[in-house]
Amino acid sequence: MPISISRRQALIGFSSTLLVPAACGRSGSDSLPGNVFAHSVASGDPDRTSVVIWTRVSGYDAPVNVDWFVATDHEFNDVAAKGQVATGSERDYTVKAVVEGLSPGQSYFYRFVAEGEASPVGQTKTLADGHLERLVIAVASCSNYPFGYFNAYEAIANDPDVDVVAHLGDYIYEYPEGGYGGGTGKRIGRLHKPRHETKTLDDYRVRHAQYKSDAGSRAMHARHPLIVIWDDHESANNPWMEGAENHQAGEGNWFRRRADSLQAFFEWMPVRDPKPGQPPENYWRHYRFGDLVSLVTLESRHTGRSEQIYWGDLMRFESAEATEAYYRDVIGAEHRNFLSGEMEAFLSASLRESVEANRRWRVIGNQSVMARVRIPPLDDPYFARLRSVLDTAGQRSLDNLSRMGKLGAVSDLDAWSGYPAARERFFQVAKEAGVHDLLVISGDSHKYWANALYDDQGQGMGVEFGTTGITSPEGLGLGMDGLARYDEAVAAANREVVWTDGRHRGFIRLEVDHDGAHADFVKVTNVETRDYETRVVYTANIANENGALSYL
Repeated sequence: MPISISRRQALIGFSSTLLVPAACGRSGSDSLPGNVFAHSVASGDPDRTSVVIWTRVSGYDAPVNVDWFVATDHEFNDVAAKGQVATGSERDYTVKAVVEGLSPGQSYFYRFVAEGEASPVGQTKTLADGHLERLVIAVASCSNYPFGYFNAYEAIANDPDVDVVAHLGDYIYEYPEGGYGGGTGKRIGRLHKPRHETKTLDDYRVRHAQYKSDAGSRAMHARHPLIVIWDDHESANNPWMEGAENHQAGEGNWFRRRADSLQAFFEWMPVRDPKPGQPPENYWRHYRFGDLVSLVTLESRHTGRSEQIYWGDLMRFESAEATEAYYRDVIGAEHRNFLSGEMEAFLSASLRESVEANRRWRVIGNQSVMARVRIPPLDDPYFARLRSVLDTAGQRSLDNLSRMGKLGAVSDLDAWSGYPAARERFFQVAKEAGVHDLLVISGDSHKYWANALYDDQGQGMGVEFGTTGITSPEGLGLGMDGLARYDEAVAAANREVVWTDGRHRGFIRLEVDHDGAHADFVKVTNVETRDYETRVVYTANIANENGALSYL
């Protein structure tokens, strides 16, 4: 049966009792002046008996010892674990501890102390063991600093029922001050630091530090544990195994840049460091939430992906038949990979273990939209009228969409639809593990999605919920009404798209129990100031019956 939505008001009304304030719509600075712990605290990468806690100390130019404490109560009367970490310039004064020996399914409080100064208090939680009645996951993606305040993060912090935040990538963006989002950033006073594109280790460190200065970010990290995967912008736009779209000649060695970006990621994120001898790019996880959920996260950027093929390669075609042949024979070639062999083997083993453990749900944490999505024909007279009121950029965008719609082109060749053979291999791995009930959560597209997934034979493989950007907007330039009509056309033309919407910024609140799953697609009404409200723009209820998922 569908899960009730009685807790929806919690998204608006809760105020955190932690030392990092999280009052919805609160005006204020994005800094903690005079605080050694200017970037607050964070936790993440949990399992049943351990969790990572994180902070960073500011104002030091020599190594420093930082004490940490974990307790079952906010006042730290019952300390469950404690220790000390040394940090310095070699890791940008970030502090990370893997706290072990904890109890499953238990909430804990933690803090750090450096030379007598205490950090804000954070709250975290280990994964459950045995029977788990329900799980609430906040699903986030695409937080671009210049495009606005991370108000959606704060809304997540304000919800006490969230068990864990799943961030699906583009946690930072690599662009220069005048790049993507730069115009908005200049208008609202949120310009990127450093001012140039991030290319070196120091550049990526400074950029991570800026993103964690945001008040909403500090609130969310202090309130809930984080499960995070990277997408492309943590390094550079649209990377693949040998390079990236946004890594050009003259910008140095790509593999050096990638290594620097990943080092900064591991320094600044509350995640476990790579094991000795393990390549840092081999970053995937299987999180087990009692008897209820397996959450498997994918790596699809640095370990297996073939080079992207872009729209420009298709624009030369004059017929839908020629486009389809190119899609089948070139884009759909069997050798084009999305995941590495090691990633697929890990996925297989994780799904098999989940089935053997008889967990109710198998959730896939995934960067890019998985459903088949083609650009629809835009032959409705509405779009001809729309063109007459658009600016030059909007007209160009609409003209391209109209042409590509007539050719039957897929909408995003950087997503799974640009790698159809790899998507079919993904489904085959699932089927061989006895899984036809995947619940895929996806990011990257700056749009909401409620999709149904099918293999090439038309067999149902599960459902997909795609989240919009925390701040990153849908960039078609069609205006709010035009985008709404375009999204309606996308849903009408694509079997796998139940609903989509690119007009809003926000996140997904996903709640599952043993009877079903319920997703609230939550928008924030404003990201250009700290004054905002939250609204649920769409809900989806999913039944899981006899190993198959369906919309109610």
